Amino acid sequence: MYIKALAVAALITATACTPFLARQDGTSRGWFAPSRSSIDEADTHPGAEVFAANCAYCHGDTGQGDGPLGVDLPVSPPDLTGLAVANGGSFPAERVMETIHGYPGKFHRGSMPEFGQALKGPVVEWRAPSGEIIMTPKGLLDVVAFVNSLQVDGES
Repeated sequence: MYIKALAVAALITATACTPFLARQDGTSRGWFAPSRSSIDEADTHPGAEVFAANCAYCHGDTGQGDGPLGVDLPVSPPDLTGLAVANGGSFPAERVMETIHGYPGKFHRGSMPEFGQALKGPVVEWRAPSGEIIMTPKGLLDVVAFVNSLQVDGES
């Protein structure tokens, strides 16, 4: 009985993460395409297309945690629009980058896959809040900037 339950849990986990796996050539193995409304915003923000292709399925097109796959996850995806409010009014860019890029065991104990491999590409300098300059994938900075653009003010 225990082995059967473990096998079912492994199957569910593998199936839920399949859309996020990247092939060697960098294309997605997902069986679906990004939602049209998310891609339309890509024209105005460089990180929108990355968000639409990798994040919107769980976090929703507007980052409110209402994506179509989110309801099937054991832990509901967080509403990304309130990260700055929850952090005292300051967007936690470094924490968001760490969570998206992935540090095994540190953040990815739940259902969110790591996207470090998917965001390979040109690197640029990014200055951390500590003042340290860190060479960071441009795609990661773009998607974090897009998530920052989704933030709501705390006065609503």
